[in-house]
Amino acid sequence: MSTHVAEIGAPEGGGSQSGSAVAAVPPASGLVNLRDIGGLTFVGGGATATGVLYRGDAPYPGDSAVPDLESWPPASVVDLRGVRERARFAYQWAPDSVVHHVPMLDAAAPEAAPTDLAAVFVRMLNCGEIWAGHLLRAVSRSRGATLVHCTAGKDRTGVAVAVLLLAAGVEPTAVVADFVRSEDALDSLHRRWIDAGVRKRDSPPLPEKYMHAPAEAIGPVIEQLSATPGGPAQWMLDNGADPADLDNWRARLRGGGEK
Repeated sequence: MSTHVAEIGAPEGGGSQSGSAVAAVPPASGLVNLRDIGGLTFVGGGATATGVLYRGDAPYPGDSAVPDLESWPPASVVDLRGVRERARFAYQWAPDSVVHHVPMLDAAAPEAAPTDLAAVFVRMLNCGEIWAGHLLRAVSRSRGATLVHCTAGKDRTGVAVAVLLLAAGVEPTAVVADFVRSEDALDSLHRRWIDAGVRKRDSPPLPEKYMHAPAEAIGPVIEQLSATPGGPAQWMLDNGADPADLDNWRARLRGGGEK
């Protein structure tokens, strides 16, 4: 029995794992920037439910550590990586996990390198019609916990999760606080990428300006969503989300519906 895969992003070209050289990951390795998004404060009171939404970095073949989460493996996975990333570092999820491919950065690929993370994030947001409705559908209709991930679990995941949380009514300050938590995982991510063959020890260093998770990076995303007439929820609807999916998502994140 194979993992269910739902191609809900923009049409993509080929690529497969065959012929890819992926280094064996050391025993007991696993995601290092993974967390449950439970316990965040809603505007007006209350907190997000646990066991509904997870965010994280990418899994790799050979991972063996079982995360200390309410439910694992997740019922649904939203993979935000591009087709080449997925093909080179494919991971076989459990048979019952439904995998959705929503390549955020492919849609927002710039002609010139953005000046900083905030510019990258705003560019992704401005391509929301490509991915927002697909993302919301995946988390809203999941029959259990959903993991949203990219490679680092920081940038694409940070924008996607911020949009989901704000559309559900989470306090902006709580969204920022969750985003900056990824800063603590960056050293572990670098080591993990070397162990997994994503990077080599002698690879040129990644641009320093992209290798952090500052509040200033996610701030413009929150400002733009909040400035939309009708707020973040209306932004979702304006970018292709189904109103029923939005209602169901808001209920699920508050602990209603099936987890």
